[in-house]
Amino acid sequence: MKLYPTILFLLVLLSIFSCHPEKRGDNVVRKPSAAVKDTLVQKETVKAKEKPLLTATDPLKIFHKLYPIDMLKPESKDTFKKYGIEFSGICYSCDLAEIKVEKDLVQFVNVCDSNEIYQLRNFSYTANDSTLRIKTERSEFILRKVEKEPIFELKIIGEPFLLKNKRIAKFYTQDGLIGQFEVHDCGDFQG
Repeated sequence: MKLYPTILFLLVLLSIFSCHPEKRGDNVVRKPSAAVKDTLVQKETVKAKEKPLLTATDPLKIFHKLYPIDMLKPESKDTFKKYGIEFSGICYSCDLAEIKVEKDLVQFVNVCDSNEIYQLRNFSYTANDSTLRIKTERSEFILRKVEKEPIFELKIIGEPFLLKNKRIAKFYTQDGLIGQFEVHDCGDFQG
């Protein structure tokens, strides 16, 4: 039984040190795997597999956990008033997807049910401080910084990307900034 934790620890170390993205200028480029496979998974499956950790200097760090927002007041100069939480997608239909990005995994997670996950495992990406491009066999996802603050616009090129109960928003921000936006109490919703 003591041998099992040692083997598990060695496998984790091997998986961490086996990922070496190529660097080209300011961008990090990850080569795609042989096949592209998109799957719906259960939360336990994702936790069971160790993911490579993002370092502080990794350009993916700013895209690590993105929360969906909407443009509420386009005329506002204050970013935190211009954008905000999409009320209907959180309180009524509860169908928005947050995006979690790791070096070898992109997850679309329902904001109301963290057990409802769709993931992309085989893809290539390029990233810098303001843009992340993720390419799969069927689509390309482009997250581009559109404000001084980390507000990203998502564009999808290629086949439509429609997920049940995980609607993709047009704008995203870092999960840690959500508290700075105006938040409606779902209890006030009269729908």
